[in-house]
Amino acid sequence: MGCTGSKLVAAEPNAENNPQQASFKNQMGGDTAPLKKPRQARLSLAGGYSQYENMNQGGQAFDNESGRNHLSPGVPSGVAIHYAYLSQRGHYPDQPNKANQDAVLIRENVNGVPGQHLLGVLDGHGETGAECAQFAKAKLPLILSGDTTLPTDPPSAMHAALVSTNDQLHKAPIDDTLSGTTVCLALLQDRILYVANVGDSRAVLAQKPFKKPATAADTDAVEGEKEEEKKASATTDNDTTSNLIALELTADQTPFREDECERVQHAGARVMTLDQMEGLKERGVRCWTNEADCDGDPPRLWSPTGTYPGTAFTRSVGDSVAESIGVFAEPEITKIEITDDMPFLILASDGIWEFISSQKAVDIVAECNDPAEAAQALVSTAYKAWLKKETRTDDISVAVMFFSSAEDRGRGI
Repeated sequence: MGCTGSKLVAAEPNAENNPQQASFKNQMGGDTAPLKKPRQARLSLAGGYSQYENMNQGGQAFDNESGRNHLSPGVPSGVAIHYAYLSQRGHYPDQPNKANQDAVLIRENVNGVPGQHLLGVLDGHGETGAECAQFAKAKLPLILSGDTTLPTDPPSAMHAALVSTNDQLHKAPIDDTLSGTTVCLALLQDRILYVANVGDSRAVLAQKPFKKPATAADTDAVEGEKEEEKKASATTDNDTTSNLIALELTADQTPFREDECERVQHAGARVMTLDQMEGLKERGVRCWTNEADCDGDPPRLWSPTGTYPGTAFTRSVGDSVAESIGVFAEPEITKIEITDDMPFLILASDGIWEFISSQKAVDIVAECNDPAEAAQALVSTAYKAWLKKETRTDDISVAVMFFSSAEDRGRGI
């Protein structure tokens, strides 16, 4: 598709493989973990247990999952894909039997359509987080496959699928009062990629730097590309080791985002850190700046009258109690055309992103020869980074897609 940049736009709708994360004690019940958790813990109530896809007969989720495949393009000029995924259970010294609450979703050639592939990463939280993630993993492809608008209006179909999955989870025999899951869902239709995001899992696309105009006459034609380059460059680190730019296709939905913070406050949420709730810091002021400086005490959402639910995110599937203060499953959706300048896509849970920036992740993958090696490298790097900072690790899940163009295939790449 040449070396021109692709515009990343919000796509407004017209109207396999694994699931964990910690919670803290609260006045409504819950587990026995300490109130002040390292990094961004999530809150849950104890709930019932039921078995879903990829749960074994003992009622326990598999600890680790991985997979890989090569997919041919839907059309001769389309994108061939090599993908791999890896989901690794977190290291929990005080909870040796804790299940992996992350899940990875892969569906190839959805509805029998060549070149139409579904990829997702889910990060469950709370007492029934594994069940919530597995429920969403099972339901989403079923709902999407049955939606007649999927071929012509993917954003609308993805939006409807996430909202419907949330509604069905509320009615399922799973206690999702203070449990739920993030969903980062990617749909590829040949060269067009749609990403729907709910929560703080993330999708990152690697992109080669934009070319500068060869002559002054070319300047006007690339002004738009320059603006996109500035936006993409904003996500990079100064110490990048590759010649690729990390283009974030999602924005974490947490109270760190001013727009999300204001939205949930308008819905009735009190947004405060634990220190503020405990009176250790002044209430009514925004005492946080960014995740790197929050010292393991991020802003959370609280009921106007109680010390619950304490979520550190503003959107999720599940979390029925938090819906009363603005937490919902409405996704943010982006659309982008995959060009020959975009070699790979990364989808990952926040077990990766807690200590690895988007640019660092791109640099790591750029050094790898195939997506399986890349997934392993990301998980290994994240795991080591966690243990340098903490005595535990989160569950860590990642899916990597390598794209191969018709030109690459002609050269045997």
